[in-house]
Amino acid sequence: MKRVLVLTTGGTIVSLRSKEGLKPGDDLSQMLFNKIISLAGEYDVTFEPIFNKDSSNIIPSDWYIVKETIRKHIDKYDGIVILHGTDTMSYSAAMLSYMFCNVEKAIVLTGSQIPIAFDNSDGVKNLKDAIITAADGRLSGVFVVFHDKIMKGTRVYKRSSINKDAYISCNYPYVGVIKERKLYITDDYKRMQEKEVDIKEILGANDICLNNQSTSAVAGKTLKIPKIFMLKMVPGFEPGLLDYILKEGYQGVIIEGYGLGGMPVANMQLLENMERLIKRGIPVIMATQCVYDGVNLDTYEVGVTAGRLGILSAYDMTTEAVYTKLMWILGITDSYPEIKKFLQTNICGEIAVKHTNNDEI
Repeated sequence: MKRVLVLTTGGTIVSLRSKEGLKPGDDLSQMLFNKIISLAGEYDVTFEPIFNKDSSNIIPSDWYIVKETIRKHIDKYDGIVILHGTDTMSYSAAMLSYMFCNVEKAIVLTGSQIPIAFDNSDGVKNLKDAIITAADGRLSGVFVVFHDKIMKGTRVYKRSSINKDAYISCNYPYVGVIKERKLYITDDYKRMQEKEVDIKEILGANDICLNNQSTSAVAGKTLKIPKIFMLKMVPGFEPGLLDYILKEGYQGVIIEGYGLGGMPVANMQLLENMERLIKRGIPVIMATQCVYDGVNLDTYEVGVTAGRLGILSAYDMTTEAVYTKLMWILGITDSYPEIKKFLQTNICGEIAVKHTNNDEI
């Protein structure tokens, strides 16, 4: 019988009504167990709470708490399920993907759009599907399971605030689907896996995915979370904001640019301030506000100019994936060449396409 540990962190799936609106209830392990009783005899499921938060209240240090809990238990189970709120699940899934990029078991995040205590909840099926996925020995890595679909942890994007089919897999094949309690891995995912190279061959790292930030750092006061500024380009953007980034000691900047990675290069003050950041050794990465297809800094003048300044491309990474990746890397090294190398390396499926000026548009 496969053993699965379900870790609870709060979220809609365990929420109850209150005077202030829906909010995560106290430990609901018994209720959750009763909801999956139909899996008895096939899976040995244990529930353990970590913390109890609406996912809007999740902060980066929480990811390290989840990481240490997983590390403590993973050898004793065939797979891990994490119940999580939907609003920031894509961030948590991406960060855990880097933290456990060499894991040989499945770590699965799931949740629901309607609390599991409600009759019309999607939580029961999502939880059962997540348990089935976590226990499936064919999968290893971090995934999100939602509405029958299995998605790579670095590729999930929440497209709907209320629809039960809330997530898509962005710029990457769906890993699989679950129908009638059976897991089917897609051919597209199998083909994608064949193309991906073991990161150890590229980085020459023995345990890069697990060594950053020790258990003692999490337990004590020495855990240092890198400060990363998310900058969304809008018409009329004031470049003086970049002075604030320098003053406040941010260690990295991610720009959500236009289209293929554009910014207003006609604004000379913006270019000067951006160049000053880069000369200080602060990595600046160009992502895109578009959901699909990613960044190509070799196509338009507004992208070429950004690239010549030293702004790095996020390629086809989601904003959530590049934000957490930079945070994870800065927790490992402060060497700019290493930061650049890691950013441009596909660690766990977050980069599939690196556009060049030979690509058609």
